[in-house]
Amino acid sequence: MRALLDAKARENLHPELVTCDFSASLIAAAGAVFGEDVIGIDGFHVMQELNNGIRRDLLDFRSRQFTGEICELFGLRDWVHHIQDLATGGMAIPLAVTTAGAPPTIDACHASSHASWQFTTSLVDLLKVPEPLPFFRALADFLERIEKQGNDRERSFVKEVQSWIPKARYTSKGMNRVQLTMLKKLKVLYLGYRAGLNEESQRFYKDHWILFFQPERMTSPRRARLDQFLARYPQLRVYREMTVQVGEIYRLPAGDIDGHQVTSLRERPEFSSKWNTAIRTIKDHAPQVLRFVEVFKRNPGLPKRCRANMEWYNHRFKTPFKAGNNLVKKDRLMARLRLQLRGSVEWQIEVVKVH
Repeated sequence: MRALLDAKARENLHPELVTCDFSASLIAAAGAVFGEDVIGIDGFHVMQELNNGIRRDLLDFRSRQFTGEICELFGLRDWVHHIQDLATGGMAIPLAVTTAGAPPTIDACHASSHASWQFTTSLVDLLKVPEPLPFFRALADFLERIEKQGNDRERSFVKEVQSWIPKARYTSKGMNRVQLTMLKKLKVLYLGYRAGLNEESQRFYKDHWILFFQPERMTSPRRARLDQFLARYPQLRVYREMTVQVGEIYRLPAGDIDGHQVTSLRERPEFSSKWNTAIRTIKDHAPQVLRFVEVFKRNPGLPKRCRANMEWYNHRFKTPFKAGNNLVKKDRLMARLRLQLRGSVEWQIEVVKVH
């Protein structure tokens, strides 16, 4: 702040607009020197705050959509493991299934784990049958029904089990062998569902960034990808609408910006705390976010980048000071700054020599 005051006093600086990020200390310092009515929040940092909040919600959605369901499938697998361990210890499988209890419950909204759970519960009574003849009769009815009504993974289970059914005599040994095979193939069924969920989760992570592209950067391939993404996850459309809404501030002519892009943002209980905090922060700083509008109305010749993204200049300004460049002589440093910024650069630092 002292440096700002000294610079203002020496150069008689009275800027129309001073851009910065959401840093409270920076806003306070610049406001104390130049006046609060010229402080504007850089568009880069507005969209960064907004999109970081949205990204938090998207990652939470991914966790709920895929990670929880995958954990439920692992729970079903562990339940089968427990039965196998009991059988390995010498316990008959019908008794082992009874001892293990019912399969773990799952969220009925999860399609893959719910289908696995339904298939598993339909096998429980079958695995509890203690005698070979009634077991194989019940098994034949079960496999026939699944072959007609089941999905591809369940039909694959049927084919694997059918290959182990004895052709002639039904014995306790044969029944035990088929039951062990059923337990193994049941875990393969869970694995198939998990693999599908992992693949979809990775696809979601690769595609979720498409929500953040503003219309002016939306090519035909990107538009097609966005439409496909929202078709798969229509509940995420609200995030797309919000980022496009706020982005209007930096696309529309200054005369068409009425401020509703910020004031109409609303916090919701279903949003993450980070997303709600981002909305609150942007709304609390609405005057600073929209500060550039009047400046651009008075100065219609200003390029768009002056309202939307001063970070480009910030990076270029910082470059000469990196990797030891701050140790070079003043003339070389100024030359590099002029080259990077392609504009007028003035030296405002007074060198104090201590004897």
